[in-house]
Amino acid sequence: MALSRDFRGYGKNPPEFLWPGGKRLAVSFVFNYEEGAEHSILTDGMLESIGEFAPVDIKVRDMGMESVYEYGQRVGIWRILDLLKRNGIRSTFYASALALKANPEATKDIVADGHEICDHGYGWRELFRLSPDEEREEIRKSIEAIEEVTGKKPLGFYAREPSENTLKILGEFENFIYDSDSYSDDIPYFSKETDMLIVPYTPDANDFHFQNPMNRFTNSNDFSQYLKETFDTLHEESKTHSKMMSAAFHVRVTGRPGRIRALSEFINYVKNRNDVWIAKREEIAKFWIEKFGKR
Repeated sequence: MALSRDFRGYGKNPPEFLWPGGKRLAVSFVFNYEEGAEHSILTDGMLESIGEFAPVDIKVRDMGMESVYEYGQRVGIWRILDLLKRNGIRSTFYASALALKANPEATKDIVADGHEICDHGYGWRELFRLSPDEEREEIRKSIEAIEEVTGKKPLGFYAREPSENTLKILGEFENFIYDSDSYSDDIPYFSKETDMLIVPYTPDANDFHFQNPMNRFTNSNDFSQYLKETFDTLHEESKTHSKMMSAAFHVRVTGRPGRIRALSEFINYVKNRNDVWIAKREEIAKFWIEKFGKR
């Protein structure tokens, strides 16, 4: 039986195009805003396993892990919003509904500063564990909650842990124009099965690797260098074919004093390039749909 997977993509013949303003490289800053939506005994009876250290080894409240996530809401979000505002950067927030509801003041400022809210689920309930009906209800809940606290339905979706049904279910809701649950390309593409636009994300240019159990980045220099090297490669390649770069951050991770410098340095590295378009993912999606349409 043939696999229903696409290993070819654009191959040797990527589409010829320029981003708005004749730019060659689009850079998408993404901030994962999840604190209050993570697994915990309080919310879903599970222990969160990813953080600054390993979780407790019995099924009780993990007070240390809870406080790590609380830091993102209490401190990290404000440090990041301040840095973005000072540099005139408008970004995409992969926001879980429970995180938005946990901190209405921050939610108000995220929206007021012109950042995009991309639906990152109601809470950290892995969609692959759900039946199609359960998944549909989970997505409906997140849309309604996000609209309630921001005044607008999200245009994009990032599940964190999608199912094989996710793209089809997203198509049943009229608000979504793109999904980012893919790491398979450097530029957007349309799903052959559903026609949903995919704006691919990054698993590597991602501060996720500061956390346990990954522990791949040890300091801001490691992460800053990796971001710059990713940018340099894509920037050079964009001279012949336009490219897109995603740079991924979490408010509880990059919002720490010892890590914020990596974000600041990367912003300074890319923000004044005359051939670079710093764009929200909804802007990238709207451009792509207008430029290439759907099949």
